[in-house]
Amino acid sequence: MSQHHRASPKARTLTVGTVATMTNDEIMRLCMKSRWGTTEKQVCSHCGALDQHYLRKQRRRTSRRPASSCGSNPQWQCRHCFEIFSITSDTLFHQTQLPLRSIVLGLALVLGTANGMAALALSCHLGVTPKTTFLMVHRFREAMAEDQPEVKFTGIAQMDGGYFGGKPYKPNRKMRVTPEQLKRRWGKKPIGETDKPWVAMGMTRRNYLKRANKRTILVATHSNAPAGKGARQVAVVVSRSENEQAISYLAGRFIAPGSLLMTDEASAYNVLDRNYEHATVSHADEFCTADGVNDNHCEAFFSRLRRAEYGIYHGMRPRYLHLYAWEAAWRHNHRLLSKSEQVERLLSKCFSMGPSTRFRGYYDGRGCRAEVLV
Repeated sequence: MSQHHRASPKARTLTVGTVATMTNDEIMRLCMKSRWGTTEKQVCSHCGALDQHYLRKQRRRTSRRPASSCGSNPQWQCRHCFEIFSITSDTLFHQTQLPLRSIVLGLALVLGTANGMAALALSCHLGVTPKTTFLMVHRFREAMAEDQPEVKFTGIAQMDGGYFGGKPYKPNRKMRVTPEQLKRRWGKKPIGETDKPWVAMGMTRRNYLKRANKRTILVATHSNAPAGKGARQVAVVVSRSENEQAISYLAGRFIAPGSLLMTDEASAYNVLDRNYEHATVSHADEFCTADGVNDNHCEAFFSRLRRAEYGIYHGMRPRYLHLYAWEAAWRHNHRLLSKSEQVERLLSKCFSMGPSTRFRGYYDGRGCRAEVLV
């Protein structure tokens, strides 16, 4: 039996204790290498000059001890344009007041968990407000969403959709639901013109209104790995329903034409017959056909994402759902990397992206007002 990736020594190459014992110079060199690829020279964010720029010293305050050459977030002055810049200038953490140690420590804490970490729990570890850690983890998720599979899946792939959000409240008293109401609830029978559709569907008005927050996460998995190794890579998109438009987009974006694509018996997947070798399994009868057709890799991904939804975040709002989905996908795609490699890869992605467009003005109430749907 193969060893689980979280039980291997590679999962412990960088821990919270490792980051806590690192000096300011080591933290600075780690971040410099993640952004510029070197610890000897820096790239000015204003003129783009690669040189060994002037490292600014911290201002001396009341203490008579000499100022450190590198503080919580060191700054340089360009030799050519004389502008001031830092490691986080023009990145996802542009103009942040967090020290570099808190960013690296927060990333180590987030990646050290199996399915994620809530912002409230992270704020207790870092000693900052939950609003600060909420913005921090979403910046990490933005970098994860940009780090998508670049090569299309070939060979065997699986696709399925799962519904998230809009979980109904448990009613105060038991309601007797007829078969006709259940058919209207699941879209198998038209509701008709009525002022109270929730009565026709056999539910409360509160739960009927909450159904508006329900979204579909479509997932495609690359399933060419040997038996017992699981899916090699995962790609996700968020849609309002399991429709042909979203399915065609996901398949065309991440799956090479001519591949063997396994799905369930939903009629929306019939659109894949044009460009793919399409095989289906009827979940009403079995989980896997005699020929091995199944979508178990997709179901396993949904299982982990639901554990994160119920056990960690206690709910995923539609405007942030695509970020949560891509976080789960990124964790799966890079699960075989060592912890230090994961931290360096994600730090490099955070520092290579420009200032966040979705969370700019978040503290003023102007960040992330719309959701991302296919």
